[in-house]
Amino acid sequence: MGALLLAVAFVAVLLLRAGGDPSILVHAGPPWTHADEAPASLTVQAADQAYDGQFFYRLGVSPWSTERIVGGVENDLPSLRNARWGFGALAWVASGGDADLVPWALIALNLGAAFAVGALGGALARTSGRHTAWGLLFFLWPGFAYSLSLDTSELVASAFVLAGLLAARKRQGLGAAAALTAAVLTRDTTAVVPFGFAIAGAWSMFGRAAVERAGSDVGRSPGREPGPMSGVRALATGAVPLAVFVIWQLVQRSRFGSLPLTSSGDNNLSGPLVGFVQEVGKLVPPGSGEEGFRLLFALGLVGVLVLGAWCFRRSQVPPPERVAWVAAAGVVVLLSEVLWAGATAFMRAGTELGLMTTVVLLGTEIRLPRRLLAVGFTAGWLLTAVAQVTKIA
Repeated sequence: MGALLLAVAFVAVLLLRAGGDPSILVHAGPPWTHADEAPASLTVQAADQAYDGQFFYRLGVSPWSTERIVGGVENDLPSLRNARWGFGALAWVASGGDADLVPWALIALNLGAAFAVGALGGALARTSGRHTAWGLLFFLWPGFAYSLSLDTSELVASAFVLAGLLAARKRQGLGAAAALTAAVLTRDTTAVVPFGFAIAGAWSMFGRAAVERAGSDVGRSPGREPGPMSGVRALATGAVPLAVFVIWQLVQRSRFGSLPLTSSGDNNLSGPLVGFVQEVGKLVPPGSGEEGFRLLFALGLVGVLVLGAWCFRRSQVPPPERVAWVAAAGVVVLLSEVLWAGATAFMRAGTELGLMTTVVLLGTEIRLPRRLLAVGFTAGWLLTAVAQVTKIA
């Protein structure tokens, strides 16, 4: 409930700043939103205010359209935008197909996801022997303040991920596979989680059985539930979402002529920490408040990576979750300078690392890392929220 209350309060302040206009949070603007073709219910802002919410809005208006312009919005990368389909499709359902209600639907979905992230996170914390209040830590990932203020999909995708992890811990393979499938249809980088299940399951089956036994102590302390599912179930839990992910990629290629994963990959990835080092080199010393903000959060994201690595071996979470953490860490390590150049971009890109690091730290008996993460997340969330509120004219 704490996550929902915080999210509602934040969105209420945003809407007050926006004069009660929910479409301000869509951040529609040129060159990809055409004012002369946009409905009256969509406020078209200046180009420097435009952001990705406009592409989710377009999906919410018509989730299966291949037209060049829908609801006044043209996709910059049609294949990639349509691969991230789930959030927009849910907005279409929630709005009843009424374009005028899509901005409200996007907000409502993110608020619902905020509640789900807190509740599911609390249940996960409980299975690791922690108080359910630790579930709020999942919602306090600073990137979620961007999701709420920019109408993007990270919160909804993360709710699906946490639902999948919880179902897996309860050995409900079908439910876990379904939730993780929904996640990869909403946000492509969530594929690191089913990847973790598939690799850990395959290794348990065909490699050393000790991989599974290493995590089987999860739940043996009072208040914890039984440990991980079998290798076969873990493999199937990961394989189903990954298979759907591959098929979905091919569907978009057949519709738009390019593979979503490669449509912007050259700009998003680089050598290990090359993008981070290049960007930090430009920011030290920071020449403005904006550069200082970006430097602080870049260092903070790497700090999250370090905390996860510190607790990795000591954590008692199931092997699939540890492998998923490694995959999520790999995504952040390989981010290009293009993404490190904006706090919004790299904090959104680091969402899976934030989630999985929280999972890993809740599974360790060492208190200091959890406290550091809680302080860092809380401060980062509040700073981001204030920054986003001030950006609305």
